[in-house]
Amino acid sequence: MNKFIWIALVAWDLCVGGSLLKWDAHLQVHVLDIGQGDAILVTTPEQNHVLVDGSPDSKVLSELGAVLPFFFRDIDLMVLTHPHADHVNGLIPVLQRFHVGAILMSAPAYPSEAFDAFLREVAAQGIPVYMAEAATDFALGDTTLDVLFPFSPATGEVFENVNNASVVMKVTQGPWRVLLTGDAEKEVEAQLLAAGLDLEADVLKAGHHGSHSSSTEAFLEEVAPRLMLISCGTGNTYGHPHRETLEKAAALGILVLRTDTDGRLDIVFGDYSWLRSIFAPSWRSFSSSRS
Repeated sequence: MNKFIWIALVAWDLCVGGSLLKWDAHLQVHVLDIGQGDAILVTTPEQNHVLVDGSPDSKVLSELGAVLPFFFRDIDLMVLTHPHADHVNGLIPVLQRFHVGAILMSAPAYPSEAFDAFLREVAAQGIPVYMAEAATDFALGDTTLDVLFPFSPATGEVFENVNNASVVMKVTQGPWRVLLTGDAEKEVEAQLLAAGLDLEADVLKAGHHGSHSSSTEAFLEEVAPRLMLISCGTGNTYGHPHRETLEKAAALGILVLRTDTDGRLDIVFGDYSWLRSIFAPSWRSFSSSRS
């Protein structure tokens, strides 16, 4: 049986923005426009906040400022999927600016000044740390964060490709399911498929910025998302997202949104999420077709 870690709930209702979001009372996913990297903010209906990765620099702070009230300084859970610079660098200034309740991370053997600085800051603040493993899930109110990978803690493990130490987790709230994959590549996707896990999700955050090394056809067919979100930088030198990934999504009828062409991706889940667009037309609503 999986063990659950319950994160303390933080409710706020101190300004028009806060009241509006609380009134909206739906799961929200923000893929922040931070360039070539990942930074994703998940907000639960109870207004708890999970930051998954932190971008290659401090731009994550301005992006958080765009979706949170200016006075808001609480992150309930911070997730570091793996220690590459484009995921960890921006978490350091977030730790210095925000109160972070807990850390979930994958910590493979990886020599990096930024990763070392991140670990020092976490230790200095005495923040509780949980090493990602499939046996540990997190619950924030009615929202569950189900860790699917790594199957066991990767702490200190040597990986030929550190992308494949990435935390993969499913966010579930009511009928909604969002699969976040870090930079996990096809080798991890194959392991997840072989394990027979329930991978089906309404929304998939494409692995490794839409690279052709991730998002295999078999994986996409199993997840069967209606929407794929890709975080990548405009004109990046890696060729992300790869044409193959976009073609596979198109062939399966998956709508693709990407930060390099669409900017920050703000997704609201729920039957009444269209009301939010009156106040912020750039938001995209995603209404349920299921009871």
